[in-house]
Amino acid sequence: MKRILLSLALSAGCVLTSQAQVVVAVQEPANIVGSYEHTYATIASGWGVSDLTIPANAVVDTLAMVDDGTAADSLGCGPLVNGADVAGKIAFIYRGTCEFGEKAISAENAGAVAVIIVSNVSDPVAGFNMLPASQGANVTIPVVMITQADGALIRAEMDAGNDVVAFIGNKTGFFADDIGMTAGDILMSEYTAKPALIAQDDTEFDVMPGAWVRNFGNGDQVGVTLNVTVEQNGSTLYDETSAGVDILSGDSAFLTVPTFSQSSYSGFYTMTYTAAIGGGGITDEFDGDNTFVTRFFIDSLWSYADIDPVTELPVPPAHYRPTGNTTGFTACTHFQDPNASRLGALGIYTSTTKSGTDSVTGEFIEANLYEWNDVFTGLSDPNIQVLDINTIATGEYNYLSDQNGEVIYIPFDVPVSLVDDQRYLFCVTTFTDQLFVGYDDYYDYDENTTMYDQPVSVLEDGGSWFVLGFGTDLTCAVTPLLGANDVSVNDRDRVDLTPYPNPTAQEVRIPLQGLNGNAELTVRDMTGKVVLDQEVTLGGEVLVVPADRFRNGTHLFDLRLRDGRRSTFRVVVTR
Repeated sequence: MKRILLSLALSAGCVLTSQAQVVVAVQEPANIVGSYEHTYATIASGWGVSDLTIPANAVVDTLAMVDDGTAADSLGCGPLVNGADVAGKIAFIYRGTCEFGEKAISAENAGAVAVIIVSNVSDPVAGFNMLPASQGANVTIPVVMITQADGALIRAEMDAGNDVVAFIGNKTGFFADDIGMTAGDILMSEYTAKPALIAQDDTEFDVMPGAWVRNFGNGDQVGVTLNVTVEQNGSTLYDETSAGVDILSGDSAFLTVPTFSQSSYSGFYTMTYTAAIGGGGITDEFDGDNTFVTRFFIDSLWSYADIDPVTELPVPPAHYRPTGNTTGFTACTHFQDPNASRLGALGIYTSTTKSGTDSVTGEFIEANLYEWNDVFTGLSDPNIQVLDINTIATGEYNYLSDQNGEVIYIPFDVPVSLVDDQRYLFCVTTFTDQLFVGYDDYYDYDENTTMYDQPVSVLEDGGSWFVLGFGTDLTCAVTPLLGANDVSVNDRDRVDLTPYPNPTAQEVRIPLQGLNGNAELTVRDMTGKVVLDQEVTLGGEVLVVPADRFRNGTHLFDLRLRDGRRSTFRVVVTR
């Protein structure tokens, strides 16, 4: 039985609606096949639509762009002039100008069997409540909204003259032969990023892959398997397939493969989970949920969020804050490791945004590292609580320009040596109801928390702490930077330097702020390899470091002055 844990309702400037088993998935053309983030109109919100959680109300059809006679991308705000093209198909409409209900009724009056509305902003759409307004109660066909980015992918195929076929609805029992997995079914790496200093070999890090494979179809299946591969730099390091199992219609089975481990680790690893129907030449009629891809990164970061393989920074595709919050909140990542004493905590990466395109200029956030001293064994321990926490490092960030949604680095005022097996919370705190903090909505840690029984994301709102944050499917993208534990008394006297431009293609300019004398500059790539180690003379206003000698990616700069002061920062090289 799955564990029920503390969670908190979330909001991204909207009201939440249930997503149940409803999916929006492109079935062809092959290059854009897959399930898409979405929200959908519900009877509970005042629409006259059919209940999409009922499989019988699902729709599979070709998309058709609507045309209401306007010059720009059609918004479907009036009677359609291409009704013959839309009739019997799924209408493809852009958000804007008029109400959702008005767009939908125009499409239904033209004979559309369903409506896909494309968002006109970059915000996530999952959970957004499309209000029916004056016409929604008259709409009887399914109405969904997808993201701006996904809409652009689909539109490109339509503009190229390719038919786009989509499925909308609850696919349970809709197809005869249909197995699959959800994000919450995957047992993946315990972390998406772990410092190499505490992942030195297979005794300190490994992955026990597994997944719940579900039979969504109305037919029983024989010999269902799970295959897992691990690749790095184009080479396959691991390729294992589970024993075949029979899964009855509507049932599921947890399939496992041998543990993946290496004698040493460095860089990015990509794990691909694939569920397949057994022999007999049976083809899965809906294979958009048969494959799930994860990755993990071994360098100097600790994270549960996805890491971008180009920038080597956390990826926060969504930003959230608690519903009804008026005074700000705290979003945290949990850290604990038996070899933590090898590490020093330098700072954290995070991101914030405001609703829509509002600027974050002038806003302020705080970074804190807490010792979490409450005694408990894990999430299943009834004694788990967040009462005994002790601040051991702080940092702050003032937004001097509009970095809405951008990943930023907040160095701690004083780097901190970590302690073996001590629980820590790396946190970001906002002080206004206007800011949303970056989260990863791709990974779902449901199976991981069941297996490992440890917190992932922790949240504080209004003085109350929630040990599962917003839930297992929304992971805090706060990501600590952890270096070697060489924090000495002199090292605590740190210098805060801000290099520019960052990212850069040709050179890095480091303002010296009156510093002079000799210093040692060491630059490491994110595998930990030293790519530059030289003595430099500080005397001018700016130290210029050529970057054309470095490969693309993120590099850690460590500038150590003779008087013991020190500055560390990251620079992204892109060419």
